[in-house]
Amino acid sequence: MSTVPDFLLSHRGRRRARRGLTLIEVVVGLAILSLMAGAIYAIVSGAVTSSATLALTQKEDRRVEAFLNRVRKSLRSLPAAATLELRVLENDPLRQEFVFTGVPEAFAWGNNQRWDKQLVTLCPMEWEESRLPPPAAADTRGKPETPPSRRYSLSMTAPDFFRLDNDGEPLPDSPVKSRSGTQFLKPDRQGRFWLELLPEVDRVEWRFYDAAKKIWIEKSPPVRPPMVELRLFLPGRVNPLRAVFATT
Repeated sequence: MSTVPDFLLSHRGRRRARRGLTLIEVVVGLAILSLMAGAIYAIVSGAVTSSATLALTQKEDRRVEAFLNRVRKSLRSLPAAATLELRVLENDPLRQEFVFTGVPEAFAWGNNQRWDKQLVTLCPMEWEESRLPPPAAADTRGKPETPPSRRYSLSMTAPDFFRLDNDGEPLPDSPVKSRSGTQFLKPDRQGRFWLELLPEVDRVEWRFYDAAKKIWIEKSPPVRPPMVELRLFLPGRVNPLRAVFATT
């Protein structure tokens, strides 16, 4: 038979209860701390992602606004001998070349800001395979990999990108000093060098207004239309950007 007084047994029980309650409190505190740490991480991560997305969107908007200003400036007052042309390269999806002829200041820059050979072409150029993201991997049901979608950059070319002297040598002020191009400019099959104006677009559609027929047309020989329409489809945006430019 135990000789320990009853009041000592009661005291020991209370001590054990206090120790048990303290361990429960520690476990609950750690759980709450983990939840708070996870919530803080999610908030900070979301804020950083949102800031990065906003910065990219603002950069894209500035590029688009600069491009629209260039188009507006080039079409605002065409010289007497200037013509505009629309060439259709593909129908599905629509891909065109928009050609400025006889417009010395069209998309020109630098100290001179005039083209000697007044021929400027705008066109969405397809990305090279090395630039495309890898295709999506096959899922567990054996679905084949999804090939990457076609992506384009709205680019421009001008004969003055590669200028030669009478001896056939590149001029010192020529932007491209080699027929093989530079790190950023490579010739196409026709030997034209393309400079990116908008690095990523889904589609670019141009139309001329035919005043005689009162319709918009997507293909045209060299003419002087009274108005030019642009529809610019950008990645991640539901509706295209539409702009109409007057040529007089």
